Amino acid sequence: MRSMTGFGSVQVSAAHARIRIEISSVNKRGLEIIVFAGGDLARLERQIREEVGETVNRGKVTVSLQMESSSLQNGRSLDLRKAASYAAQLKVAGRKLGVNGSPSWSDLLGLPGVLVHSSATVSPSDDRKILTGVRSALQKMVQSREREGQHMVRGLRIHLKKMEGIRGRMEKAASEMRKKQGQRICARIQELAGEAGVVLEPERIIREVASAADRGDVTEEMGRIRAHLLEAGGLVSTRAPGGRTLEFLIQELQREVNTVGSKSGELVLTRLAIDFKSELEKLREQAANLE
Repeated sequence: MRSMTGFGSVQVSAAHARIRIEISSVNKRGLEIIVFAGGDLARLERQIREEVGETVNRGKVTVSLQMESSSLQNGRSLDLRKAASYAAQLKVAGRKLGVNGSPSWSDLLGLPGVLVHSSATVSPSDDRKILTGVRSALQKMVQSREREGQHMVRGLRIHLKKMEGIRGRMEKAASEMRKKQGQRICARIQELAGEAGVVLEPERIIREVASAADRGDVTEEMGRIRAHLLEAGGLVSTRAPGGRTLEFLIQELQREVNTVGSKSGELVLTRLAIDFKSELEKLREQAANLE
């Protein structure tokens, strides 16, 4: 299983620029893809979204493409035509004003438009290389999610093992509860019948005891808890994304253990149900960050 937290980055060298690609992800119930790719790179946004959607099932994924000038470009250039125009105008003005000498380069460079700051550009011929870089960064991000997921799985197994131990004690406590409930109900029925001066047939007492015991029976709930724990244990042993399925199983376990607690007529079983829910909540917190 994978965590939803991960990061991957690569750097791609294009013809006239370098592109740094960073992909990060955090937990989110569904899949949300955010792409920051301005300028010439904006045309790749749709393809980047498709690449992410084919690789990731869940989480908030942010893709950032930052473009820098390559070492072959200094980022600045001279507009010689504009510089020549300024120089000619300054010479004419100098003659009219009686100022001798020609304008220097320091004079010209300070004039608007002579020194041009050129931005890096990416041509469509570089698109395939950039998308390959996106796939590489995406793979690194997935690998980091898998590494984090392996750490989380170890924690999940610890919680599931504890819950299985509590479940076994709950079954034992539920069995003892049924016996004690039957004895108490039988004694109470006979007590009430004696106070009313009514003699009840043994078959009638058995039916009443059985009916009352059924209302407090948690056998079915305990069976479903056992089945859900087995399924959860198998789920965390796979590499396939299973965060949503695990969250569903946690909801079902919560429902069943709540029913056990509400039916419980013994303090021991009630306390065990509370312990079970405490471990279940820890499991829920970790499952919220699984893909």
